[in-house]
Amino acid sequence: MPIETLTTPPGKTGQAYVIPCYSGELWTIPTSNSTMRLLVSGKETDNAFAVVGTGGTFDKPIGFHFHKEAHDVFLCLKGRINVWANDKARSLYPGDFASVPPGTIHQYQIDAAHAEFIGLIIPGGWEEFFRFIGEPYSGPLFPTNDKRNPFEVLIPKLMAATEKFDMIPVRDKAQFDPQPWDGSENKLPGVCENGGYYLKDGAGEKYIVGNTVVRPMATRKETNGRFSIYELQGSKLNGDRKALTVEFAETHHAIFTVEGVLKLTVDGSEVMTTASETSFVPAGSKWSLEVESPWARVYVFANGGGVGEIFTTTGTKYEGVAVPGIEEGKASDTSKLKDLAEELKFIVI
Repeated sequence: MPIETLTTPPGKTGQAYVIPCYSGELWTIPTSNSTMRLLVSGKETDNAFAVVGTGGTFDKPIGFHFHKEAHDVFLCLKGRINVWANDKARSLYPGDFASVPPGTIHQYQIDAAHAEFIGLIIPGGWEEFFRFIGEPYSGPLFPTNDKRNPFEVLIPKLMAATEKFDMIPVRDKAQFDPQPWDGSENKLPGVCENGGYYLKDGAGEKYIVGNTVVRPMATRKETNGRFSIYELQGSKLNGDRKALTVEFAETHHAIFTVEGVLKLTVDGSEVMTTASETSFVPAGSKWSLEVESPWARVYVFANGGGVGEIFTTTGTKYEGVAVPGIEEGKASDTSKLKDLAEELKFIVI
């Protein structure tokens, strides 16, 4: 079955697909200067997770709140966004990341002429909140001139949403400005705890396997086993070009291509994805990925450890800044695959 290119998620499980740049199911929150793009919904993942991209321009903070069950993440792609988590706040630029576990009082603010960020919502299904309070959007990027009265078009929806969805407002928390980065954002914490964490672009441990450099941004340790996010950088020019083909029994993958060209092979069908395109590979698929440009960078989202954990487990520590030279690729250590395959429920094809 060919991998379809769709403008919105298909609304069913078991289908691999690609969403082009700036596409998806588009919603805007009334009176805001932003658009939410649903790229993967709970319907495609059996409510394991959802992926939402957001684009917008200068706006006010959305207001402090917390979730009892939902785990939010914010990964800046363009411009600047401010993210608060309990008593910390940072300004995120492209590649910077924030993880906000359940119970953490948080908010975000779009703080650039044009900002873009992508987020994983755990569990899937919570994205229905945006459908509930939002309005369908069909413009080119995002609205910039919605002057309606929020007490007429937004506040009643928000009040109803607090009863229907896992979103508890914290109206008495005082606003404060983002703080300087202090060095705590240079490594993963290794635990999932209230308050979450921030991670600077390029920071943290890196691993090399074949022609791919892998950087964990959120592992099962930081998410209580619920999901993972990995950055992959690679080149078609170096290392072992033989792609690892795997089949996960329960793990879905969403792949956001940041730059370059990525080739996905899913159940025998191939597709090339490029900048700002989102690919979805459902559990039960036999699939592989390969870089098809001199350099590429992608983000991989998965429920559980996913293919990113395979790469870090079979790879070796890497101290370089970016992809290595043509002769420096490292072969993977496949001796570690057996135990991991049992734990993550995958097979190597």
